[in-house]
Amino acid sequence: MSRPPKTPPRIPSPFGRKSDAPKPVVVVPPSPGRVSTRPALRVAVESTGTASAASITRAESAAKISSARAAAFHILHKVSVSAAHSDDLLHSLAVNELSQEDRNLTTALVLGVLRWQLQLDAVLQPMLQRPDAELHPAAVIALRLGLFQLRHLDRVPPFAAINESVELARANGAAHAAGMVNALLRRAARESNTGDRRTLAAAVTPEEKAHPEWLLQRWRTNFGGVVTRRIAEYDQAEPPAHALFPADDEMPEIDDGSRLVAELAAAAVAAPKRILDCCAAPGGKTAVLAVRHPAAEIIAADVSEKRLAAMRKRMDRDAATARVKTVLADMTLPATAKELAGGFDLILCDAPCSGTGTLARNPEIRHRLRPSDLPRQAERQTAILTSALQLLAPGGRLIYSTCSLEPEENEAVVEAALKQVANARAVDAAEVLAKVPSLPEETRATLTAATLRTLPGTHPCDGFFAVVLERLHELG
Repeated sequence: MSRPPKTPPRIPSPFGRKSDAPKPVVVVPPSPGRVSTRPALRVAVESTGTASAASITRAESAAKISSARAAAFHILHKVSVSAAHSDDLLHSLAVNELSQEDRNLTTALVLGVLRWQLQLDAVLQPMLQRPDAELHPAAVIALRLGLFQLRHLDRVPPFAAINESVELARANGAAHAAGMVNALLRRAARESNTGDRRTLAAAVTPEEKAHPEWLLQRWRTNFGGVVTRRIAEYDQAEPPAHALFPADDEMPEIDDGSRLVAELAAAAVAAPKRILDCCAAPGGKTAVLAVRHPAAEIIAADVSEKRLAAMRKRMDRDAATARVKTVLADMTLPATAKELAGGFDLILCDAPCSGTGTLARNPEIRHRLRPSDLPRQAERQTAILTSALQLLAPGGRLIYSTCSLEPEENEAVVEAALKQVANARAVDAAEVLAKVPSLPEETRATLTAATLRTLPGTHPCDGFFAVVLERLHELG
């Protein structure tokens, strides 16, 4: 799946101080030579061997926090102050060591808070005695965690949501704010959530309130108000699985939107001899191409050495994909075309993008993305697509795709690249889509167009854009 830039801005808070950050929990070892190994929180022991009153308070609070909530707090803090992705952190060793029940709760808390963060903040901020007050980041995260549980997790007892949020604040350097966290969450527990929905229903729903206004305005302009509301609703829940394609043990397990793009690419050329996936990691689409074209030579290129190495390990686990050759390559550089030799019958160019079609799956994107990011993305995407088109053999086809809903990254990039590569043209995607196997006819009918576009909520999958391009045979 395409990802946003690796150096996003710090996730903003309407009431958080940027300079303050939750500190590691300090605990007193339970016995000589033994240190707590609770996986959810980083543990540090004071080197003097003498615990201060504050450190003892924090240790006592940490002991009252469930592993799931502690892990969720740690991940939310990491996401807020770094370029880390929630999906990677939720699959880390520390989380994997939790019980299945705790892993499920950790995932629900992290993704839920990130999905609803803007709306949660809109509810909390007016409750403050000073709405413009700066709060310790640990208090902010604890408040968001508590309010999310009160508003969205029916099975969590209110006392558990409130008490452990208070302890999270205490255990992470915000003991001075524990009373405020307790008071605000108890007030929120008393107040009905129906009032918020009734007040907002006429103009903006809570689901829309959970998105940046600048992004909503773009979508309303490009798709209309009804479609925008569907996108916002889709983004606030776990994406459906196998709504487009039935489960198939012979195929890689990837989300339906990614599978659709990969199947479109696989159907674009009947029997390709050479295939290039030029932005391949993590490799799900490459695996689909390998299954569909077992006799083809397949090269998977990516600019990230780390992601490519992880992809190589996944490819080697299955006989169908072990033959795929992985290559470290930056497709924005002209020299890459010489390194890859060219002459490919089929190329998949799933370019890195803003990811605005995947906010349900990658909710932190909405907090990191800025309007100024889109032109920079488009410049890089145009360079990648232009280089990739030059690697096509005459008569070969290339599928350019993104998981973005933004026209700057989609139609505008294709138009710019075709101006630079004269011997290429667009092909009707509907012609190729008709050859995609296992796709329900009623779904196929809603996707028939010159370009492929899925819209979250309108279609039962993430938002993707794809266009089929063909290199013309040289005249004479």
